[in-house]
Amino acid sequence: MKIMNNILLDSAKSFSKEGTFKLELDKDTTINIESDNVKLYLVTKNNIKVDFNILNSTTIYNITTESITVNINIYNNAKLDFYEMTVTDKKITNEVNIYHKNKETTSNVTCHGISYGKGDLKFSVNGYIKKGMIGSICNQSSRIINLDDGKSLIEPNLFIDEFDSIANHSAYTGPFDEKLLFYLETKGISKKEAFNLLLNGFMKVVELPIDYESVLDNILDKVMRR
Repeated sequence: MKIMNNILLDSAKSFSKEGTFKLELDKDTTINIESDNVKLYLVTKNNIKVDFNILNSTTIYNITTESITVNINIYNNAKLDFYEMTVTDKKITNEVNIYHKNKETTSNVTCHGISYGKGDLKFSVNGYIKKGMIGSICNQSSRIINLDDGKSLIEPNLFIDEFDSIANHSAYTGPFDEKLLFYLETKGISKKEAFNLLLNGFMKVVELPIDYESVLDNILDKVMRR
């Protein structure tokens, strides 16, 4: 898959046409999604805050090695698929807040992290469905893999005031499953390659555009060479 557009944002941007876009963000930003079938591939830096207003179905994938706060407002029966991929050897916090602003809105939030070296990674993932937002769906799946002396904490919160809605969350912190590593080794794969397979599979949960995937590969290479 090839990225169609590379954009360096200033402080605000609206997307009124469908497409696939790579965004590099290094300052607080507001992004409005007005068209259907928009796919955003973000690289975020400098401990920023990003606000999204989602008016049509959207996929957002973010790569970061630093703290970030993401606020997402979902309108107009829109569906959001959001992926947050974090790799760190520092103490950082990633906060994701999802607000269902209309009836029958859907959010699927996946947060995966690698905490290695002296890393201390925290995910705070919060979903909000207020009274009257009937038919809304709020799903969260958060996982952090600890390597070396890495630490982690996940706070999955669901604030649901509407009975006629669906909300789910799951969370895991810890190492890769040793049984999986052992299984791969029994197939003739070296321990290093087995680890690399698990690492890439964990961080690449959907197909990524080639030039965007290379950004993630460069970050994961530091984990492999540690």
